[in-house]
Order: sequence, then structure tokens, then C-alpha cells
Amino acid sequence: MKKNAYLCCMLIGLFILDPAPVVFAKTSALGQVKEVKGLMEIQRAKQTTWLAAQPDTDVFFGDTLTTGDESGGTIKLVDDSIIRVHANSKIVLNTMISPVEKKHSVLLFYGKLWNRISKKALRKKVFEVQTPTAVCGVRGTDFETASYEDGTMLVRVNSGEVEVDTEVVQETLVSKQGTQVSFEQKSIKIEPDFQPDWERDQARSRENLLGDGEKYGGYVHDEIYKRRDHLKTLVERASDLKTTKEQLKQKAAESKEKGDMVANESYLAEIEKINHEQRELNRLIAYYGRRLECHFGLFSRYSDLAKHPEISKRFKGREYILSQLDDVEMIYDEFNVMIEEGMKLSMEDMEDLMDEMRDKMKTFKEKKNTGGLFEEMN
Repeated sequence: MKKNAYLCCMLIGLFILDPAPVVFAKTSALGQVKEVKGLMEIQRAKQTTWLAAQPDTDVFFGDTLTTGDESGGTIKLVDDSIIRVHANSKIVLNTMISPVEKKHSVLLFYGKLWNRISKKALRKKVFEVQTPTAVCGVRGTDFETASYEDGTMLVRVNSGEVEVDTEVVQETLVSKQGTQVSFEQKSIKIEPDFQPDWERDQARSRENLLGDGEKYGGYVHDEIYKRRDHLKTLVERASDLKTTKEQLKQKAAESKEKGDMVANESYLAEIEKINHEQRELNRLIAYYGRRLECHFGLFSRYSDLAKHPEISKRFKGREYILSQLDDVEMIYDEFNVMIEEGMKLSMEDMEDLMDEMRDKMKTFKEKKNTGGLFEEMN
């Protein structure tokens, strides 16, 4: 009977979820631009043109935003959270969100953000900032994050808590604390009363990159390959599970027709296990898709600097960046196809699972026995 209790709890949990569309499918605005200083531009998802941001310009799922020198802008999200984008920054709003997730995931390729998270968002634990180096999971109201061109990431918490995850170690920072992590140093040293010189550190990171582009480009290039291979494994597993589940559903139906309820229950139990793994795969495909996109975004920055008519003259290692560019762009095209396939598979799996849960709920209701559901749980 414990199996039935687990099934019913999972059923109830799924029905209180509000699965969100994925891969740039949202059409309602995430928020609005409230202030603009200098030049702030927006590129809509799957479009190639850029538009100048103005106050009251809507921002949507998948939008890319950039700021130039001595520029910046403020965005207010629909949950009343505030994101302030500083000069020389590039971010993407959300991108790939699994149906089992409810969050705002801001990808910070490079630059600096100040974030004030609303109480509404905090209650739902729905905000994170991803950088190429680490992920900031927000459990506090006010924090600053910078992601620089050499892979250095700085975080300062002004109030509340922020969990920093380098995928090697996790640490929770509280008010007035901060940390600095890099490609080379994945450990997190918490510094009390952290007072970084943001502009100085940004300039220093640019000099680091220009001094050894092959070193930093190599870090990002290797991450792209590693994450691409991992994501491919997840998508292949999702495809295999879908095939296996269809076979089990057919066998379950056949055993039921024959009156072999023992075999039927066994097949249904296997399907339940697959349902659980599909939900986790759904989340992981979205998560690693976002991580990979962060690295694509940073490598794209390297290629822009390597092609810049003035900066390229003192960019040591620019030849390496340019030599790897075609390769990375090919992987990016492969990534787009793979993530679309993976998220499509995940959505289909989730829709199948929701249909199965609805059928079970309908069966319980048709029993016209108010105690039926709880009796199954005993």
C-alpha cells in the first residue's frame, strides 16, 4: 500500500504544479524596462535584429539585453523584482525552463547586475543568476553579481542569503558577505564585509584575457565540449526512456486484457519509476542547457574582441579564438537542435504523465466514494 500512497502523493503534487512552456514559448511579458541610461539594446528570441530599449518596453522570455559604455538599465519583473544592468553587460532572460520548474533564470554572460528580489519571488524560491563560472540561487532580497571576461565571478550580498554553486562546492552567503571565484579556483572563500572595487576588477579581468586569450578561451572551449557531451547523454536517455515507457504501456494493456493483474501491476510499477526519472531528466536538460548557453555567450564575447579593429591588436591568443570559432559555432547549431529535441521529449513525457494522472483522478472521482482516495493511501 505504500506504493499507492506514493503514487497519490505524486499525483497531487503534479496537479498543483503549473507547467510552463519551454524554449522561448512564453508570450506574456516577464516585465518592463523602467529606466535607461545611454544605450541598452534588446534582441528578441530567435530574431537577429536589435532594438533600442526605452522606458516601458516589455521584456519577454528569451530576450537578450546588452549595454554599452557608460550605459545601463533597470528592469522590473511582473513579480516586482528589480534587475539593474550595469555598463558593458550582456544577459539573457530565462531561456530554457523545465515544466517542473518555476523560476526566473537570468544568464549573465559578462558584466554586472544588481538584483532586488520581491517577497513574492522569495516565497516561491524562483530566482537565480547563472554565470559561466557559477550559479547564484537566491534566498535573499538584495545582492550584486559580476561576471568578468576572464571567468572571474564576484558576488556581494547586501541583505538576505544567496547560495553560490560552482558544481564543485556550494556555500551560502549572508548579509555583507561576498566571494570571488574563477575558472581556476572553484572553491568558495566567504569574505565578511566584502567590498570589491567592481570597475577595477572588471578592467583587470580584461587585461588578463588580452594577455592570454588561449588560456581563457581554452577553459571555455573545454567546458563547451564537456557540457555538450553530457547534455547529449541526457537527451539520449530521455529518448530511450520514452521508447521503453511505450513498450511497458503496451505490455500493461495486454496483461490487463488477459486478466493477469499481477503482471499489469508490475508493468505499472516500472512505468512509475520511469515517470520519476523523466521528471528529473526534464529538469537536468533545462539546467545543463542553461549552463552550456552561458559558455557559448562568453566565447562569443571572445570572438567579438578578437575581431575588434583596435582591441585585437593587443589580444594575445586571438588566433586561437578565431581558429576555434567555426568549431564552436557548429557545436552551437548542434546544441540548438539537441536542446529543442530534448525539451520536446521532456514536454511530451510530462504531457503523457499529466494525462495518466488525470485519468487516475477521474477514476477516483467516478467511484463516488469520498473516502476512496484515502483508502488507497492506507
